[in-house]
Amino acid sequence: MQELEIVKILKENDLSDVEVLKNTEEYILVNFYFDFDKDLQDAAKAYANEESKEEEFSAKWYSEYYFPYLYDFANDEVLEVIEEIIESLDLEGEMMAFQMTEKTSDYVQFMALFTEEESNVAIEEVVREYLSK
Repeated sequence: MQELEIVKILKENDLSDVEVLKNTEEYILVNFYFDFDKDLQDAAKAYANEESKEEEFSAKWYSEYYFPYLYDFANDEVLEVIEEIIESLDLEGEMMAFQMTEKTSDYVQFMALFTEEESNVAIEEVVREYLSK
């Protein structure tokens, strides 16, 4: 499969620590991160303060306003990149994002699975198998 091209597109779109976790005849599993810059974190903070009556930096403020803003933004951006890979390389692709916590509030970790068209491989199964090793 087209490992080098996939990695190149991910890196060109400012995704960090791109790592191919597994490359088989059936699929490629890739791990990478979407890092938040200060402007985006400031926008999330402003949104959370404007939309919430919660105390700034409280658990509810983070979980219901701040994290969802950043998480949704990262998901939208990464989805566009995955769609670009699918279209330009004629592959199927799926992605999954890991939940954010206060310790991981500077980034969202993603895994993406790329397969040839009409494959029956699902990302949940591949990730579960990979993480269990």
